[in-house]
Amino acid sequence: MATSAALRFGFPVTAIQPSVTFADGVREHQDEVFGVALRITGDRDAALDVTSSTFLNAYRAFHRYDQTRPLRHWLLRIATNEAITYVRKRGRELRRRVEVEHASTIADPTASPDAESVAREDRARIRAAVSVLPELYRVVIVLRYFNELSVEEIAHVTGRPASTVGVQLLRGRALLRTTLGAG
Repeated sequence: MATSAALRFGFPVTAIQPSVTFADGVREHQDEVFGVALRITGDRDAALDVTSSTFLNAYRAFHRYDQTRPLRHWLLRIATNEAITYVRKRGRELRRRVEVEHASTIADPTASPDAESVAREDRARIRAAVSVLPELYRVVIVLRYFNELSVEEIAHVTGRPASTVGVQLLRGRALLRTTLGAG
């Protein structure tokens, strides 16, 4: 009734959004933040370090977080920036491949052992190809295909224009095709 009275008199109606707590954000997004860090750094221990520093930095800056925007995007942007910084500091040594046994996959109970083996090898080849992409393309490929973000969401997370993200995705896919075709 208060809303209809506000509309009748022409007052702006603002929806009351439930506030997000930091603990809820960590619980909801910690696996995704770790996944982004793992795919960008290519190293499990480095990804754990990046994830920790991501949440530490997010906690320190949580009072500046705009609660009208998605928390997921804010955390993924921090994680992406932290992972890039970590990789730049550590250089090429961290770009080694993630072993297959560390990958978080769920086995299909209906798949035959041969099909499972081929699928595992394909996933390993794709991960290896992504890990050697230049950082510029690796970040957008990881966010698009591993975290299933739209081009607009990637643009928001990375701070790049959507058209730039689209071009980087095209070039990244072309590099992946070349790498996978040569392997």
